[in-house]
Amino acid sequence: MFSTNHFIWIAISALIIITLSILSIKLRFSFKTSAFILFFISVANELIKIMTNIIKYGDGYIIDPKAIPLHLCSIMIFVYIAFPFMKEGKFKEILKSFSAVIGLIGPLFALLIPTEGVSFTSITIYQYFIYHSAMIYFSIYLIFTSQVNLKLKSYLANLIIIFSLSIIMIWVNSVLSIYETNFFFIVQPPMENLPILNLNHGWHAYYFTLVAIGAFTITTAHLPSLIKQALDYRKIKKYK
Repeated sequence: MFSTNHFIWIAISALIIITLSILSIKLRFSFKTSAFILFFISVANELIKIMTNIIKYGDGYIIDPKAIPLHLCSIMIFVYIAFPFMKEGKFKEILKSFSAVIGLIGPLFALLIPTEGVSFTSITIYQYFIYHSAMIYFSIYLIFTSQVNLKLKSYLANLIIIFSLSIIMIWVNSVLSIYETNFFFIVQPPMENLPILNLNHGWHAYYFTLVAIGAFTITTAHLPSLIKQALDYRKIKKYK
């Protein structure tokens, strides 16, 4: 972690994020325009993953179960593919809020802890860093163009969604244990020798630490909106 190649990839990722963010502001991208950018990147990302993860199985070939899009960032592919075609409504607003927060948190950790490696000779590494960079850009776009509501209701909804997904992934990883899957990094940490996220005190301590980190980062992302909402509520109460 944090090798020369890794620092170069972080710089490239920052350049992608900054470039897309500036273009979206300068050219005043609509939600649909930004959503289509994520749509095409997500489709390309998934096609590359499929084509580079085909393995022999019996007399035929299948995609490696570890490459199925069930990690947190990978699940968002389905959301990004649906966004350009979704009608406005409560469900879309919930997904927007979830995308804005998870699109900041998940990819940031992914860029700092590159589980796929940092080689410049593998197309999957290019796919990995470009996709996660695009996720961060889209979240920045949603937040800075005020396209999302990050107040109390969406905060609680995001906590419920992420906790529910973590429970579901316990079952999914158990069902697919023969393939040694580790979706959401529920089975074991993404890398060895991490300072907090490790199995030194057993799986239960590890799982609740993982959940606590998720809750803390989601709270941090929502905090400015929660503080503003609390202050607005106090003003209303004061003048009643």
